[in-house]
Amino acid sequence: MTYYKENLTILAKYYPQMDELIEEAKNNLESKLEIYEEISMDKEVILRVKKDNKFYYLGGKRDAAGPAEIWVKTLGELQTNALIFIMGVGNPIYLRELVERSKKRLIIVIYEPSIQIFIKFLEIYQIKTWMENHLIIFNVADIYGIDRMKSILKSIIKYDMLSYFRYMILPNYDMLFSKEAIEYSRMCFEIAKSEVMNFNTANRFSSVLVKNVLTNSKNLCEAYKTTQLVEVIPRNIPGIVVAAGPSLNKNIKELKKAKGKAFIIAVDTAIKPLLKEGIVPDMFAIVDGLKPLDLVQVETAREIPLVSTLEAASEVLEYHNGMKFFYDEGYQFAERIFGKSGKKLGGVSCGGSVATTVFSLLYKIGIDTIILVGQDLAYTDNKSHADGTFHEKMEQVDTSRFIMVDGNYEKKVPTRPDFKVYLEWYDMYIEGCMKHRAKFHVINATEGGAKIKNTEIMTLKEAIERECTKKVDIQKCLDKLPMMLDEDAQKWTIEYLKGIPQELHEIQLIAGRIRKIYKKLDKICSKNNVDKKEYLSILRRLDKQTKEIEKKDTYQLITFTLNNAKHILMNEQFLQEDTIQKEGKEIARKGILYTETVQNLAKLFEEMATNIFKDL
Repeated sequence: MTYYKENLTILAKYYPQMDELIEEAKNNLESKLEIYEEISMDKEVILRVKKDNKFYYLGGKRDAAGPAEIWVKTLGELQTNALIFIMGVGNPIYLRELVERSKKRLIIVIYEPSIQIFIKFLEIYQIKTWMENHLIIFNVADIYGIDRMKSILKSIIKYDMLSYFRYMILPNYDMLFSKEAIEYSRMCFEIAKSEVMNFNTANRFSSVLVKNVLTNSKNLCEAYKTTQLVEVIPRNIPGIVVAAGPSLNKNIKELKKAKGKAFIIAVDTAIKPLLKEGIVPDMFAIVDGLKPLDLVQVETAREIPLVSTLEAASEVLEYHNGMKFFYDEGYQFAERIFGKSGKKLGGVSCGGSVATTVFSLLYKIGIDTIILVGQDLAYTDNKSHADGTFHEKMEQVDTSRFIMVDGNYEKKVPTRPDFKVYLEWYDMYIEGCMKHRAKFHVINATEGGAKIKNTEIMTLKEAIERECTKKVDIQKCLDKLPMMLDEDAQKWTIEYLKGIPQELHEIQLIAGRIRKIYKKLDKICSKNNVDKKEYLSILRRLDKQTKEIEKKDTYQLITFTLNNAKHILMNEQFLQEDTIQKEGKEIARKGILYTETVQNLAKLFEEMATNIFKDL
């Protein structure tokens, strides 16, 4: 008896057209494996697979169920919506034991590299009850491909859920599908690592984020939007990203020949070395909220056009006097101001560094040839940055234990985890750019450092001679632009910013009302018998007041600052208590603490905003 047709119907119910895709793949099947069914000594159906004249058992011949039972026990008590990632369905006993032993709903993501094995799985086991009780996502490489698996992983693996994350590669899948197993493991690890890095970055900047965002927002009255660059920057010239990698020392003098023949944007750390050589870039960029002013504290730098974020170090923006360009970052209160400009929305893909931000900006304004300079993403000559950046002479460090990656001129070069993340971003982003724009071309003229995929490697001298052939005066181009806001919009913006302290005061009042509701919840859950009608009524009132506070534009700034607290709340929402009394009291306890913190922060930010906007 086979359950194949029944299972197709079930899959189509949860994932429309999946049955058609499976049937199509089955009809076009190229047999890469020989699969045999056997019965183990403990009466379980197991598969024996032949590949490259070798046989692999996907289940134990004597005890097929035992290892699966042990695995499920080692997982411990799983919380509701715990994430389980499994590679393979060739031994369905693991999945069966997991779903049938768990009393709570799980999210199970399964990656199966072989359509042949997946079809066998559909024939052997009924999945109807499993699908009803749990969220099971099947990704079969021969149907959807590895890219879909990556998008699924990114949408599901979140920092708040990492403590509930479980992972399993079924026996012999690492032998049958070694390449796919390595890729699957790498994807899971890299996405989880990225989530941790993003969380840690948010923590690092949370202490200064609100101060920077509010202080820098004063610049919006007389600022420009990066989308305006599309109107004036020629597309037939190259864009040059000048980063501050150690290789910049080798070819920095060559950049003089590109001036007036390219759109040159430098990162903040490259400003001092460039100006020391008498090279004034057309623009420089800063995105780091903790960047020290000393890095750009040169009189000439004050007038160079700047592309920045509201999160960037406010001391640098206050020091700077020239044109300032901003892009959309998603801050609700800032988006209201941007909306008054009448300009279209426009963001960039930050990629984690100021150099990747500049690269994305050049691509988004339509420049088809981008030249990378000083973008080592590695420790060239055992140095992290060019001389003259953080120190006049950068020190050499011991890189013997560093991560090794492919180099532009050397076989392998040492790098560190954050540089590797930026490198992988370039690999991914450039590939996507080339798919969308056939003419898009990237030249890596770094003359050292790590190899970036899909780039043409050449010296900066060669790149300038070949690509920088048309004259352009970038400053004249920029001078044509009007400010982002007209006079009426500027007046509105000033009044809006001056009203932010009052809005923060209103947030304090709403948070106070919410805290009182949480206290009432705690009170009714202290009784032996909880009035469920009253309990639900309180939850509805909480929901209503929460929506009210979320309407306030500046509440978003408070939630960003509460990164750790928010993680704790999100993390613990998956924990379940035995009784409604315990559950209600725990909700109340967290809510009281959270709203008290919101009140305190709103009061602090009110005082801060009052001081920042008093002279507007």
